[in-house]
Amino acid sequence: MKKKLLTLSLLISSLAPFTAANAADPVTGYWLTENKRAVINLADCDQNLCGTVYWIIEGGMEFDEKNPVEEIRKRKICGLKVVYGLEKSGEGEWEDGNIYKADDGDTYSADINIQDDGSLKVRGYLGVSWLGKTQIWNRVDAADYEQCQ
Repeated sequence: MKKKLLTLSLLISSLAPFTAANAADPVTGYWLTENKRAVINLADCDQNLCGTVYWIIEGGMEFDEKNPVEEIRKRKICGLKVVYGLEKSGEGEWEDGNIYKADDGDTYSADINIQDDGSLKVRGYLGVSWLGKTQIWNRVDAADYEQCQ
């Protein structure tokens, strides 16, 4: 019996690094933006982190009308990838990515990280981080928001 328990313990401990390495990062999931006008779904994308628009407040922007590229101003905001290229830099920390701000049609460099209270600090900037703006996003349950079409 002791031999079986030892074997089981060794098997479980050998699987622990595998499950920890493949567990979802704490930043993945659904996040309500600071202005409460959109929910962004953050997910793993080819070893980076990306985010797409999941929900938009009623009466919010439907199309990418502020985009500097005239040919794509009629694309829908719903489902649009607005966060991309973020590379993991630590537990709950991602950096060197980009965030697209549809309100002004501009793309900014971005870093994000989980705060002690569970909120998400999203920093968008031009060139260097201190030339930017920080927003705090809060985790939400997708079931509380109807996915936009």
